[in-house]
Amino acid sequence: MTVAESGLHGLMLSRVERDRELTPRAAELVIAACRGESALNRVLDGVPAEDEPTAHPQQAVGGGIYLSGVRVRGFRGIGPEVDLPLVSGPGLTVVTGRNGSGKSSFAEAAEFALTGNNTRWTKSLNEVWRQGWRNLHAPDDVSVSITLVRAGTAGATTIRRAWTAGDDFTRGTWTEQRSGQEPAVFDQAKWRSALETYRPFLPYSELGKSLEGKPSELHDAVHSLLGLEAITDAQNRLAEHRKRLADVVAKPYDRRAKVREELAASPDGRAQRAAELLGQDHPDLDALADLALGTDVGGGGTPLLLQVIELPLPSAADLARCLEELDAALSGVTAVATDGAQMCLRTSEVLRVALELHEAKGNKSCPVCGIGVLDQRWFTATRKRAETLAAAAAALHDAGTRLDTATAAARSLCGQVPGLLKEVDGLLHTEAARTAWAAWAQCSTSEDPVKLRTELPVRHAAVLAAVDTLKAAAQEQIDKRDLVWRPMALALFEWHSQAERALADQQVLADVTEAESWIRRTAARLRSERIAPFAKESQRIWQRLRQQSNIDLGTVHLESTGQDNRRVELDVSVDGKPNSALAVMSQGELHAMALALFLPRAVVDESPFRFVVIDDPVQAMDPAKVDGLAQVLADVGLTRQVVVFTHDERLVEAVRRLRLTATVWEVCRGENSVVQVRMCDDPVGRYLSDARAMRTTDDLPEEARAELVASCCRSALETAGDTRFRQVRLARGQSHAEVEQVLEQALTTRQRMSLAVFDDLSENRNLLTHLTNTLGAWAVDVLNACRAGTTSPYDGDLLTLIRDTERLTNWLRDE
Repeated sequence: MTVAESGLHGLMLSRVERDRELTPRAAELVIAACRGESALNRVLDGVPAEDEPTAHPQQAVGGGIYLSGVRVRGFRGIGPEVDLPLVSGPGLTVVTGRNGSGKSSFAEAAEFALTGNNTRWTKSLNEVWRQGWRNLHAPDDVSVSITLVRAGTAGATTIRRAWTAGDDFTRGTWTEQRSGQEPAVFDQAKWRSALETYRPFLPYSELGKSLEGKPSELHDAVHSLLGLEAITDAQNRLAEHRKRLADVVAKPYDRRAKVREELAASPDGRAQRAAELLGQDHPDLDALADLALGTDVGGGGTPLLLQVIELPLPSAADLARCLEELDAALSGVTAVATDGAQMCLRTSEVLRVALELHEAKGNKSCPVCGIGVLDQRWFTATRKRAETLAAAAAALHDAGTRLDTATAAARSLCGQVPGLLKEVDGLLHTEAARTAWAAWAQCSTSEDPVKLRTELPVRHAAVLAAVDTLKAAAQEQIDKRDLVWRPMALALFEWHSQAERALADQQVLADVTEAESWIRRTAARLRSERIAPFAKESQRIWQRLRQQSNIDLGTVHLESTGQDNRRVELDVSVDGKPNSALAVMSQGELHAMALALFLPRAVVDESPFRFVVIDDPVQAMDPAKVDGLAQVLADVGLTRQVVVFTHDERLVEAVRRLRLTATVWEVCRGENSVVQVRMCDDPVGRYLSDARAMRTTDDLPEEARAELVASCCRSALETAGDTRFRQVRLARGQSHAEVEQVLEQALTTRQRMSLAVFDDLSENRNLLTHLTNTLGAWAVDVLNACRAGTTSPYDGDLLTLIRDTERLTNWLRDE
């Protein structure tokens, strides 16, 4: 997480908690989406969200980074190795030089050394830019490097790109070296996020394209700066899930008509039933599942055919067991059925009935002969005789009982003709089966066990064969129907599965949609809130740059109506009337507007870079806008290191005329691409130049001239001393705030010189002695003369004072 995203997750959480209209489930999805894809997937899978610590903002490259210098060899317009020294602290540095002097080669080298590319090369359609990167006069060993100083950290870091002969510009070595350490491979990943979000380089090729190029590029640059990438990522995660869930929910309903049409065209009863169910507003998914899986066989005769297949008949084993029992019973009867046994049995039966009659009616005449009397004496004698006869006939009785049981069991196997055979007569040829079954059923009424034994196996075999034939025909019809139904059943099952998923995901889709809509609305509000300070600063800068322009810049806001429609909207008015920026702006105004948008982004507190490098911003600007540009750059230079490359002398002239504090380097290119860098106007030099000008001004009274010359010399001396003190303390690792705090305690020129010479304010008393011993009495005379100018006019030789002041400032710089 970048610093620009600091607190975003906590901010989202607090807004979710305050929004009473957001459902708990949608709120859970919002927080999970902000935490990442895995957290969102867990919540969507039903895993309860866990409290996760929000990552603390970090800058992988540290902060407070300044440029200390650029070194180039054999690159672009520069041949032999040359350095561009820079003061690693806040301030404006202007690097000037005619076109072709090698000036822009320094800017390109600095950008390429740190970022690995150059906007002019990567975006230009002209391959000449890529082909001409090696200098013709030093083509073998090429290198570009920058030295960086980080506030609060001792030492410096040098980042270097180097190529040997034959290397393509995409190859070579790329190293990073801390003071006192060996070079290491440059860690691009560590710097990537900071460079993408807070890129401190604005080349000339980007000035016009910032507004005239792709609208999405400027939008994305500003959007990233606002720290809203995390919320955009969260919104995109929810959008992806919403699209996926919407497809899942819509898919079965999109396909339902087609599936129903295919089913309705089939004569199969199952298909007809399924088509009927699919025609309902809310189809019965359980009923459709039964049809698809075969639990419900539908209509159209299929159920009857399935019943035919399930028709029950006694098995051969069942029949064999019955016949075996019947055979045993018949054999048992045959074995005991003698004439005497049968007579005993019949007589015992007659006597048993008579005895029961006597017990019921008492003494009576014999109902058979009418002569004898059934009295008590008869009853006693007859009972004994009946018992004797019954014992003699018991075996025959038991055999008869067994035969009756076996016969009944055999008859029970022969059920009546099923009504099903008549019902399926239109589907199958059932006549043979019904005839065979009718003959089989007749056995159920047979009174003759012997005849039953003979007919039973014959008729069973006939009915079994007829029914098996009927079942085979029914199965054949079912198979034919299933052959047609099976693909329809598969299609129905697939639709059913999709419908079940859609039903389960409908509420999830509603929750995700609610969460996405909430994030979209919240992101819009956050964009407006976070861009407001940048927009205000852009307006302020534009007011300084617009000098004599009738174009006014109003609100700056981000517009995004989709991935392919992202832009920065500028509310521009001409003479108070709204208009399009591109339609009315000149090239110079476009460059000025681009700077107004770039500078607030480049100097935000969250940026680890405390420097900006701008190449050729002056072109196409009228003189009034150049003045405004100089003032804006000087203002930015109060808190940032601003390095501007230009071939237009108007910027340097404006800096001098407006008496703005700036260091000016001049780049000159001689034969064989030999480039020299010389300071042509730094703050110290400007004060000395002003002193020389004052000395030769005839319109000034002598006392005023002397006072002004001494004042300029004093300013030169203090500026040189402050610069040296800053360099020493910053190189030691102190922050700029700490350095400036010490400088604020130095109230006199002597105290500020003590800081420059001794790096210690308390050494003030030893300053004059040190200067005398080190440089000579003249240095003390210079210091006293500058101090004297504060209370009384200097009465010495002004030219000597100026020369000696220059000697002393040069010593401070070289010390």
